[in-house]
Amino acid sequence: MARRIVVTSLLLLTAGCGREGVPNDSATVPPTTAIDSGFASVADSAWVDVSGPTLVGFFPIRSNDQLERDPDLATALDDFAYYIGTAMDSLYAAGFTVHYRGGDTLWLRNAASRWRFVRPPDSGDVGYVLTDSLRNMAVIYGVRTWVDLIESSKEFKRTGQVRPR
Repeated sequence: MARRIVVTSLLLLTAGCGREGVPNDSATVPPTTAIDSGFASVADSAWVDVSGPTLVGFFPIRSNDQLERDPDLATALDDFAYYIGTAMDSLYAAGFTVHYRGGDTLWLRNAASRWRFVRPPDSGDVGYVLTDSLRNMAVIYGVRTWVDLIESSKEFKRTGQVRPR
């Protein structure tokens, strides 16, 4: 039951963290911009709009039955939700936008371009992508504490990269 509540909470947080204050897409993408056909079928709700420092937490989509059979993943998802939630106010104060996305592909865009991050099959199931409007990107795999997330975000904002810890 507790796992279902956490997964439901994580999904509700996913729905609540997103497109507030984002201008209409037609206003941000000039009409002369050619769109890669690989991106044409992506639903608008799947995109992460990047207009400054952005942290995207990614996690696998699993059913409650799958989580009951994999208690280690269920624990990792509980910890993931807890730590990113605890760090959220500090990340916002540092100028970051925070998103959660389920699945193995993140669809990212800014006013000038679109790009994607695909989680390699041999990597951790959960993690974080730090990116910015210049398309700098750093990937951190695994669950990190709120202190790790804040320190990594500060380093990324300063340098555009994150050293392995």
